[in-house]
Amino acid sequence: MNHTVEDLLVLPGQGKKVGNHVYIAVGTEHTGGVFSAMKVTLVPHQLLAPHTHASEDQAVYVISGELEFEVGGEGGLRFTVPAGSFVRKPAGVEHCFWNATDTPCEYIELNAGEDFQQLVELTNRGPVRAMLNAKKYGVHVNVARVPGMLAKHRLTSVATMNLPWEGVAPPSFGAT
Repeated sequence: MNHTVEDLLVLPGQGKKVGNHVYIAVGTEHTGGVFSAMKVTLVPHQLLAPHTHASEDQAVYVISGELEFEVGGEGGLRFTVPAGSFVRKPAGVEHCFWNATDTPCEYIELNAGEDFQQLVELTNRGPVRAMLNAKKYGVHVNVARVPGMLAKHRLTSVATMNLPWEGVAPPSFGAT
């Protein structure tokens, strides 16, 4: 065994930082391309846009806070995921989630394969570039649903974009 503690142990705040809220703690470069593990913070009232992975299964473990999940696209299953819970996200099934609370939510994202990690890393070169190249990494983002979801769930930003959703009128929270 030629490993050191530094090769194997990832302490809080360590890992490859991607954007403002993602740390790749265990990258596919460490696992022979088999899987990655990321620690993510979803800020209050933020959406992870509806999307589908062509071939990668995923799982989320909520460390703190809670998430609202939708699996199966519009009209699919919708449920609240409290801290201490896991959610499986099968390949080929549209899913999204959001933080509807006033408290940041921290979670661990486990991804099978290399594609999703590569797409996440691409966000460091600009979120628009990542969105335009998502299909190359086996991800289809259902951008058309984003404005309606922001308004319906009173969300103010989209994860990975690091800023409020651009080009869309702000949601009106007075009337439903």
